[in-house]
Amino acid sequence: MQTISLTDKTKFGPMELFEMKKQNKYGTMYGLSHKVDLVTTEYVGEYYTFRSSETNKVLLAVDAACQIGVALGKIQTSVTKEKGFNFKPSKDKIYIKLTEQQAQEIPKFHNLMVSVQVYGVFSQNSSGLAFIQCELSGFKADPQRSFDASDDNAVLP
Repeated sequence: MQTISLTDKTKFGPMELFEMKKQNKYGTMYGLSHKVDLVTTEYVGEYYTFRSSETNKVLLAVDAACQIGVALGKIQTSVTKEKGFNFKPSKDKIYIKLTEQQAQEIPKFHNLMVSVQVYGVFSQNSSGLAFIQCELSGFKADPQRSFDASDDNAVLP
């Protein structure tokens, strides 16, 4: 697996997709010849976790304009050039699959650095739309606020 530390200049070439042997009845699964682990170098400040009512999967929602959202958009563009997929138009949020344990461990009101493993593309039969297959592979949380001991005498207005 290739680890990529994201910057504004990160580019993605051909992703080299192959049709998976094991498929499901809802569409076609494609795997990446070389899975990639995208690691942010900037904090994700606004996020939340939730359980999808449609799929019952636990997801992390982040702003599409954040570093990981931009990188996933670049991967979509690369895959579209390679295979001609039709992706759902971008919205203001990106949804990343995570485990139950990760959902419980991700603290609220922190800054997150995230690592997301991208492993394939799913092309849905019913709609003709394609979706990047990815999941959270790790995170680091830092408090959004610094509590300094020298503020002991702070007075609220």
